[in-house]
Amino acid sequence: MSAQHLFLVSIAVLIAAFVQGATGVGFALIAAPVIGIVRPDLLPVCVLVLMLPLNFYVMWRERGAIDRVGASWITGGRMLGTIGGLWVLAALSASHLSLFVGVSTIAAALVTLMMPAFSPGRSAFVAAGLVTGVTETATGIGGPPDHRVVLPGR
Repeated sequence: MSAQHLFLVSIAVLIAAFVQGATGVGFALIAAPVIGIVRPDLLPVCVLVLMLPLNFYVMWRERGAIDRVGASWITGGRMLGTIGGLWVLAALSASHLSLFVGVSTIAAALVTLMMPAFSPGRSAFVAAGLVTGVTETATGIGGPPDHRVVLPGR
């Protein structure tokens, strides 16, 4: 990576971390497109690795407000959802996976807009974990599992 590209990615990551730390969302939305333009072969692993220190910092900063019981139910749901996400990856072709990602994004936006206020409980935590486990596993790898990376010189 050239010095200019490294500088551009560094600035994008700095801005993305600031937005994520201030609002709770936005890191991948800002950093991933810049990294994708400069070095698409680094996605999605680069974004996931870069988010780790930020997530640990936010967790430490907000440690007094963490709902440990709720987080444990969400984590359990995510573990089960990850299995579902792996099934989605194995079952869908690349074009169907793209369609799944698009429909899931639109459905999440619509549900968020139309959902009435509720008091989260065990079933809501597990459901949220299941949904995020499936969708993040299915969308987080950057393509279907049969996608091959061609190394230079091979």
